[in-house]
Amino acid sequence: MKTRHFVLALAIAGCSLTSMAQSSDAVLRDKITQAVLNVYNEQLAKEPGDYNTLFARASQYYYNGEYKAAMEDVNIAMSITPADDNELRFDEYILRARIYDAMGNYSSEIADLQVAQGISPKSLACTDLIAKANLKLGNATSAEESFKAILREEPMNYDAMYGLAQVELARGNQQAALEQVSKAVELFPAEPQVYINRADILKRLGQPEGAAMELVQGMCVGDGGNSLEQLFDLSDTNYDAVMNTLADVSNKAPNNGAWRYIRANIAMDHQRYGQALKELNTLKNSGQYSSHGLYYSIAKCQMELGRYDEALANVDRAIQMDASQPEFYIVKAMCELCRGNGNNYDAAMQALNQCSAIAPQYGPMLLAKGRILLAQGKPKDALGYLNAAVGNEPGYAEARLTRGYLFKNALDNINAAIKDFEAVASMGDALYDMRGFGLMALGRDAEAMQWVQKITAGSMVGGENYYYAALLMSLKGDNVQGMGYLKKALDNGFGSTYKIKDDALPYINLNNLRTAEDFYNTLGIYQTNFQERD
Repeated sequence: MKTRHFVLALAIAGCSLTSMAQSSDAVLRDKITQAVLNVYNEQLAKEPGDYNTLFARASQYYYNGEYKAAMEDVNIAMSITPADDNELRFDEYILRARIYDAMGNYSSEIADLQVAQGISPKSLACTDLIAKANLKLGNATSAEESFKAILREEPMNYDAMYGLAQVELARGNQQAALEQVSKAVELFPAEPQVYINRADILKRLGQPEGAAMELVQGMCVGDGGNSLEQLFDLSDTNYDAVMNTLADVSNKAPNNGAWRYIRANIAMDHQRYGQALKELNTLKNSGQYSSHGLYYSIAKCQMELGRYDEALANVDRAIQMDASQPEFYIVKAMCELCRGNGNNYDAAMQALNQCSAIAPQYGPMLLAKGRILLAQGKPKDALGYLNAAVGNEPGYAEARLTRGYLFKNALDNINAAIKDFEAVASMGDALYDMRGFGLMALGRDAEAMQWVQKITAGSMVGGENYYYAALLMSLKGDNVQGMGYLKKALDNGFGSTYKIKDDALPYINLNNLRTAEDFYNTLGIYQTNFQERD
């Protein structure tokens, strides 16, 4: 699964980079969320007409992305909330409007927002939502009226200025759009968001280099806001522009290692480990930056490039500096497993045991143990770890698929296997939900191929979508299509020797594809993908 390697709180040469790291404990978050819902459920079981709790549960469902459940609860709450409780009624209409927005029903959203505005005419937050909904509907004039109404009350509201810029852009007035966001930058030069807003307009105007520079500027003022996260997002569609911009900034500030570190992490994020390793080694050799994070990143890149002994030395150094990071031990385990002639199961399990000592519920560790035990022909032992992985995180697609494979092929429990495969097949079409793998396991090949077509409909920097398609074709035994997708992955920069050539653990791997006549010749053609390079 793809991981964003967000940079951790660097303060170099006056440029403060605040961490944008995603939660390191999704399992804990999900458990807390479920605990909150359980409280609401218990209360509503006692008092079904408790409209305050219905609204609270609807809000929780909304933030969980469960829009249908949220809509059901908020509709019931609205039907029984006293007519004179204007504060709650306002909040209910706003919540339902947000649900409509998430569902793409902007007309109904505006209708609810107008009711809310009738309840609280002075709410600029409501006016702002109306303006943005009108923008989504293409009602530029109505959006303009709302944004201008906000500016009459708050002349220095830079978000409204950004809104007007979007209105001008919708009308084709490019210069006027830039003037609006540039005015905000002039008024608030120490506010990160104004640079983020101008970056968005520049991106829409087809100027990704300018957008990247704006985000760099945003990172250098205040707390940086979410400029760094936006830069990563921009790299998904404009990789070269972002990387070239960061290279220019780094060359102009050679003593500021932050830019090189960010550049390396963006390369890692797009499976370009050779490029990332070049940056990381340059940073290490310069003596500007030395930390467990740097040595881990170097080790991660070396592991993906198949340089297992070097990676092991660096991840051990990272662990010596900070032994509390569970992902360090996953890299160590895979290095131990693959070094030499490979299949070093005992050494890999020893590293994973170190991980379990500090993070016993860590999903990747549980999955890795399950896969290794499966490879060793110990399905009952493997099942315990896979049960734990799925129990902690029911949406962990690869763990469910692996458990389904175990049930079907090792324990002859077809019904249990089908349940796991169906759970994955019912997930969304997002790449990491792996829905196509569940469909294929159920024999629904036509639907699985439709999923493949969806994930490969557009190119992805780093080619990870094509790699997943190659994985599925390998499992299907279709080496012709599998090699086609693998070549597309390599064309887009996919650079993991480990994933392509060495990961042989059950059951999602390229083992079948590795028997293709042109497999190794193809890797030779793309050898620069796996080399340390600029």
